[in-house]
Amino acid sequence: MIEYEAIKDYQLFPDSSSVWVYQADRKLSLDEQANIQQEMQAFTQQWSAHGKGLKASYGVLFETLLVLIVDLSQEAASGCSIDSSVHFIKALGANYGFDAFNRNAIAYLKDNTIAFTNLQNLDLAKGAQVFNVAVSNFGDFKEKLILNYEDSALSKLKIDTSFTFSL
Repeated sequence: MIEYEAIKDYQLFPDSSSVWVYQADRKLSLDEQANIQQEMQAFTQQWSAHGKGLKASYGVLFETLLVLIVDLSQEAASGCSIDSSVHFIKALGANYGFDAFNRNAIAYLKDNTIAFTNLQNLDLAKGAQVFNVAVSNFGDFKEKLILNYEDSALSKLKIDTSFTFSL
């Protein structure tokens, strides 16, 4: 079950709204989540594209996902505004000691608990639910953020860990 109420005013955003989901490479404490939410609120209030404010929202879900949403019917996010959001998320990571761009870190839900693994140990996530951070619009976010491992792209990855390099 997705914690929609963790996303401010989520009910005001159409399914066509753009969504960016960033996964921290560790669980965030309750204090960190509260502080990050405040910083996300300040960021989205001043977030703009070509000098026009964006109708945007934010949330921290499942102790590890940072979500930004922009209503495209009001104003579309531009390349520069998207870049500013990436810089913002990177700065949050630097301030709080997490990496939201570590593609080797895989978070999954097993028995309603968040756990982490990496690409080399994906077998740990078998039978669990994984986060589909590749969703790009709010409709897909609501329907496809959480997938059974077997239905996800991760289940199709074949990682060759036998390669070694020496000088």
